[in-house]
Amino acid sequence: MSFLRKIFNITTIGGTVFVFLFMWGFSSLGIQFEFLNVLEEVFDDFDLTHIYYSKIRDPQTVPYENKVVIVNIGKLKRRDIAQQINILNKYKAKVIGIDARFYALPEDNEYYDPVGDFLLQQAFKNTENIVIGSELVNPDPKKQVWDSLKLPQESFLPHVTTGFVNIGNKEGSDFPFWGNIPPKEKVKSGEKIHCFAAEVMRLYNPSIAEEFLNRSNEEEIIYFKGNLDKYTKLEASQVLEEDFSPELIEGKIVLMGYMGTGYNDYFFDEDKFYTPLNSNLLGRSIPDMFGVVVHANILSMMFDKTYINKMPEMASIIVAILICYFNMAIFAQIIYNPKLSVWYNGISKLIQLIEAIVVYTVNLLIFDSFNYQADLTLTIFVVILSGDLCEIYIDVLLNIFKRILLKLNI
Repeated sequence: MSFLRKIFNITTIGGTVFVFLFMWGFSSLGIQFEFLNVLEEVFDDFDLTHIYYSKIRDPQTVPYENKVVIVNIGKLKRRDIAQQINILNKYKAKVIGIDARFYALPEDNEYYDPVGDFLLQQAFKNTENIVIGSELVNPDPKKQVWDSLKLPQESFLPHVTTGFVNIGNKEGSDFPFWGNIPPKEKVKSGEKIHCFAAEVMRLYNPSIAEEFLNRSNEEEIIYFKGNLDKYTKLEASQVLEEDFSPELIEGKIVLMGYMGTGYNDYFFDEDKFYTPLNSNLLGRSIPDMFGVVVHANILSMMFDKTYINKMPEMASIIVAILICYFNMAIFAQIIYNPKLSVWYNGISKLIQLIEAIVVYTVNLLIFDSFNYQADLTLTIFVVILSGDLCEIYIDVLLNIFKRILLKLNI
């Protein structure tokens, strides 16, 4: 009975409530510190499971993707891209997806070329299965819809299918990270628009695409097979010169997209993003993956069915409350024990360190074994704060409360 009283008592309950009130109050302050903005952006995208890709998973155990080929379009003009498409058709690509937005160009644009537009239109017309990029614009967060869909040049539309390519990544950020993708989004007209990869898969294998879309998650966490080391890739010149084996293309999904002037270059560039595969988990130096390769990884996730399921928010809150309650019970007993209280700082920090290691390890093991992302961020905050806040709660707040009660003769 005495043991239960040590665990279930008003001090432990009050201490747990205090920890969560403290975290809620601090997060509600909304104080902005300019010198922390960059660090905040970096940590905002970090997740414990990112360690899995860089430190836990052996890349050699990940199979090579043999259903997707990636083609660099570099800075090619539309007439050259049309030639690429014609060549890929010649070698019987099953589906061609182009990670580009072919909007109508004004006459003063350096890429404006009516003949090139006509050639590209004809290439689209002669391609049985082709997907190009569209763009969702003006979100309405309250209604969870987008105002409209920005489509490619009108003359192209009768011959292509489109999928949005601008959602999931942080294009305007100083640290453009890409780790999630919404399978579909809704516009005000009521139409549901599929993401680019889902639309490509729908043309290649409708049942696989349907399985992906029917998971009904607002966002899917992307499981990354790998970077260009896991995919067949061709430079723009290789396609134009037909410098490849025919069996490389026949019956495959061919993704075309911008990959700089050479896909082995390591540099900052447009349409290049940080991903969980980045070798630097924090303080990232160079973006590691082009957008078209991210789309290839989404397709691989569908093929391999390596979908990542995420812990519900309520479950993560419950876990954090249980850990907090356990800590407050243990720490309170240490504070109230005269022999142990003098060692409180050392003992509490040791317990917190062990708990942090256990949380990290369990999180990684669960992800590795079940592709399940246990969201233990709140639990980590509880572990970090509970030791000091327990001491403040018992030594300061409870003593103040007791003095008030004595003065009031209660």
